[in-house]
Amino acid sequence: MSSTVMSEAPMAQPMSFRRIVGAAWAPSTWLGAVHLALNLPLGILWFTLLATGLSSGVGMLVTLVGIPILMLTAMVGRGAGIVERARLRVFLGHALPDPYRRAAPGIWSFWRTRLTDPALWRDLLYLLLRLPIGIMTFTVVVTLWAVPLACLASPFILACGEPVETIGDHRIDTLWGALLLALAGLPLVVVAAWGTRAMAGLERLFASAMLGTSPAQLSARLDALADSRSRSVDAAEAERRRIERDLHDGAQQRLVALAMTLGMAREKMGTDPAAATALVAEAHDESKRVLQELRDLLRGIHPTVLVDRGLDAAISGLAARCPVPVSVSVDVAPRPAAAVESAAYFVVAEAITNATRHAGATRIDVAARREGDRLVVEVTDDGRGGARIVEGGGLAGLSDRMAALEGRLEVSSPEGGPTTVRAEMPCVS
Repeated sequence: MSSTVMSEAPMAQPMSFRRIVGAAWAPSTWLGAVHLALNLPLGILWFTLLATGLSSGVGMLVTLVGIPILMLTAMVGRGAGIVERARLRVFLGHALPDPYRRAAPGIWSFWRTRLTDPALWRDLLYLLLRLPIGIMTFTVVVTLWAVPLACLASPFILACGEPVETIGDHRIDTLWGALLLALAGLPLVVVAAWGTRAMAGLERLFASAMLGTSPAQLSARLDALADSRSRSVDAAEAERRRIERDLHDGAQQRLVALAMTLGMAREKMGTDPAAATALVAEAHDESKRVLQELRDLLRGIHPTVLVDRGLDAAISGLAARCPVPVSVSVDVAPRPAAAVESAAYFVVAEAITNATRHAGATRIDVAARREGDRLVVEVTDDGRGGARIVEGGGLAGLSDRMAALEGRLEVSSPEGGPTTVRAEMPCVS
């Protein structure tokens, strides 16, 4: 007799009574109610500011005065969008990523990036819709909570000597009637709590669609990341081949010569001690040079001091070995991720190398600091300028490395100097 075992999909477990009732006093419920109630006053504020700014700017475009008004209105809208994202995070626990494009240096590039950013226009539309949506959410949430709270308060109203007014002009003027009305308000509180949570969920969906990253932005970001990671893999393969070449042509050949010198010294040890001693001394000097070459090679792969003591000590070591005076300012505590530290170190190393070898700099300033959740590294020198990011160059490799970490590298180097290399990346890779 055979039996067949059938697997069934797990059934969704019904919510417990405790969870259903517990929604009435859960902090998330009350924070959601506050958020929904604030939609109306904030909607009035945003609508007034934006409608006034947009109408005034468009109406005065013919006099050119409208241009700065529209630019100011756009910045107000961007600031209001940041406030709305913060409000969603605080009251609804809904954190949205920063959808804005990062502007390149320069006034023209700054405003062009800001005004052509789709995220800004979606922010403006979201803020203008806050008023009609705020009217609806304010009305619903106030109605949801006013009825059950009024029922619960009926015994206290009656105790103050006032009869309780109900629907249909009925009056409750007895204690038992007020207690029954308060008892009827208890399930209504649970209904109001779950109604509030449902509206908060709709609010999250609406905010995600309007204030979050658009599908086109996500697709472009994924394509850029895939491209940068592909270039990083190619750069890593090229670096591996360079290390193999340096080991073969440098340290390996020196070690072979060292072994031959020691062999010759051993052969002459019995017949010509003086010559053997000279050969041993030569081998000793050669071993020092090999050791230094290996240290330089390892430092180029990943400096030990960076792992042991962090970015401040590693950059200070670069400054100490530089023939040009270097000032160092590092304030990145707490320590960022290892990949971020490594990328920041090599940005500084490449910039210092370029400044000393190619730019003829007499002074270099290095600064590394946190700006919010991002690490910013700036290297400025007073050299002749003219530095560019060219394909196959050291700065191009660093730019690819930054892109792989969702960061960016900028080079400002007019002819005649000064040159500033700025790297910006998330503190967590």
